[in-house]
Amino acid sequence: MALLFALTASAGARASVCLRPGDEAALNSKALQSELMVSALACEEAARYNAWVRRFQAEIAANGAVLKRIFRQAYGTAGDARLGQFVIVLANEAATRSAVEKAEFCVGAARVLDRVLAMTGPEFLAYVAGPDFAGRQDFAECGARDSAAR
Repeated sequence: MALLFALTASAGARASVCLRPGDEAALNSKALQSELMVSALACEEAARYNAWVRRFQAEIAANGAVLKRIFRQAYGTAGDARLGQFVIVLANEAATRSAVEKAEFCVGAARVLDRVLAMTGPEFLAYVAGPDFAGRQDFAECGARDSAAR
């Protein structure tokens, strides 16, 4: 199943943010949350979105803490604001896709909701770290960026 989103960042964010092992899953989780939040409104999936949030509240919160760490390390005291901007971009991109390709967006979101609502917490964490999300972000791994610059 192809997911609908890609994690992109401005050149400034790409230059500052790097990922350690496991960080990509936290980004994927936030992007998925944005997609599903938009589907709640655009596709009348509010009940299933709310069920997903309740079911994976602990995983969502843990991934949120990882994102705060990533952005605070990259941007210091501006980290929370930069993370907020990043989340807004994710939501706006999802909203644009839902407006332009509503039927496709809603069918895809329904399939993702079907899948994730059948998962346990560990299955969800494996899912957002897995191959369905591979290559959907454009942040460098910590250390890789430094090596490439040499």
